[in-house]
Amino acid sequence: MIRDRLPMRAKSAGVLTYVFAALVGASLAAEAASAQGQAHPAGQTREPLGAVQQTQAPVRRVTIVRLSALALEKLPSDSIQVLVWTSGAAKVGVGTADPAPLADTLRLSSLPAITADVSEGDVHIRLLTPGRMRLGAEVSGGRAIRFTATGRHIVVLKGGVGADTITDP
Repeated sequence: MIRDRLPMRAKSAGVLTYVFAALVGASLAAEAASAQGQAHPAGQTREPLGAVQQTQAPVRRVTIVRLSALALEKLPSDSIQVLVWTSGAAKVGVGTADPAPLADTLRLSSLPAITADVSEGDVHIRLLTPGRMRLGAEVSGGRAIRFTATGRHIVVLKGGVGADTITDP
């Protein structure tokens, strides 16, 4: 008698598991179809909600780089010339000024703190006089947290991912 009950219980457990799995699968398929707007009761059609249309505006992530740890190395004299320009729609602020679009290349006679919005483009900083620059920066809204760079021509990269040094002849 005990031998006869075990196969019967195993069969009924298997059938119940199959039925449960089929119901769960059908439920998930119905939810996915209704989420995509494809499942409608018989006789109903989907109508637009009038002139209300929702458009998703692209999310613009603002990336600000603050170059504050600035140093000049191996300078033969006290007079220096620094060029600052952008590629793309980057914005630059010198000293305590807020970042603003540049209409032309900035020519600086010192190396003050620079704030740059590199969300849409790169910022180039080039030392024209002999020597090297050492820049340290903190990034907000970018992939990097902080970075340093040393050279005569430094590019602060779009998106706040860091800096690159260009070797000029």
